[in-house]
Amino acid sequence: MYEFIPAILGVVIFILGLIMSIFPKGSTRADLREDPKAVNKTKTSGVVMAVLGVILLVLGIIRIIMF
Repeated sequence: MYEFIPAILGVVIFILGLIMSIFPKGSTRADLREDPKAVNKTKTSGVVMAVLGVILLVLGIIRIIMF
């Protein structure tokens, strides 16, 4: 059961990163939503988070298959 945790967390991190990159204005703090720099930073962070989520998912699946 514990070997599925990295794969599940990889999916969750990927979904959160996807939401941040698709809806950056809604994912930014309320007082910074009108600042274009803050919105672009949120979008970039979302893309990075989605990529890291995919990497974690792949490593989790490899761990399940290998062991």
